[in-house]
Amino acid sequence: MIEIQSFNKRHVSTESFERYLESGVPIVLPIGGIPKIHIFIEPLRSELGLRIEAGPELQVPDTGLRNIIARIAVHDGKRFLEVVVTVASLFRDAYPVLCLMADRIQLSGFSASGALRATLDKMSSLLRTPDSMSREREVGLFGELLILGGLISSRGLSNAVQAWRGGQREEHDFGLPTLDVEVKTTTAERRAHWVGSLTQMVPTPERPLWLISHQVTAAGAGHGRTLPDLVDNIRLALGTGAARDSFEATLSGSGWHEEDRERLGTHWTRRAESRAFVVAGAFPRLTPDALRHADVAWDRMPEVRYRIVLDGLESEEDVPEVISTAMGFEGRI
Repeated sequence: MIEIQSFNKRHVSTESFERYLESGVPIVLPIGGIPKIHIFIEPLRSELGLRIEAGPELQVPDTGLRNIIARIAVHDGKRFLEVVVTVASLFRDAYPVLCLMADRIQLSGFSASGALRATLDKMSSLLRTPDSMSREREVGLFGELLILGGLISSRGLSNAVQAWRGGQREEHDFGLPTLDVEVKTTTAERRAHWVGSLTQMVPTPERPLWLISHQVTAAGAGHGRTLPDLVDNIRLALGTGAARDSFEATLSGSGWHEEDRERLGTHWTRRAESRAFVVAGAFPRLTPDALRHADVAWDRMPEVRYRIVLDGLESEEDVPEVISTAMGFEGRI
């Protein structure tokens, strides 16, 4: 592997970078500053990455992207955060974004987590179309942030943000100390919601699962709140620090991109009072256990999506106070 020891400029020029790519040789490009940072190219593994010296407390989030990963690596006995692009066709576009991440850390004082979140937002734009956030996802994220805002008001900043799982796969939207919460939001006149898999309505062992149902509708001028309104209000409440970094990472993993805010201008308001239902007993749902008992080969159905209608349904248990309080949030902390 070639290690470049000195430069006339802070970063290698794009022209020089392309020559290194074409050489097919593993290369490490140090970037002067604190903490220690390198850009590396591993042609045989098809990897371009940024390597940042990191402390033991750093927790690496799932990027939510197939071709961009974050990981911890150890080199010469030292721990590093690596942000890695794994598709060679993206290397030229990704290189200046990785340089920007290094500048945020070394020159602007960003934490590694904060710089990672901002960089992932930029890098993910390389892989998506401008209209990637669908109306369904916009409404769904709006509903989740309504609950997050309510939890911040009742449980405090750190506890609420820690509970929000957002775009993490195979998990419910919120994990509270004694229960889990799935949030569903619809714009329909009926309280009807889509369920995206056979496991989404399966409680974690020994933890009850509650579904919170929002019905929203587009509001007139001067009424309701937009999705960017909720994001900005929560950011204002969080300020700076670990809770803010965690929120931004989960927000990005849930499909939020800053450049989308101009077109996310719909003002939403509740069509009806939000409701909560315990997912147990007669609650309508398809699960692997139910299909297995019906002698259905559910494992041969890798993708299942179905709709449930909750109009007139009563929960079989009293709604816990933490949920009823969170459902009362109106958009400003």
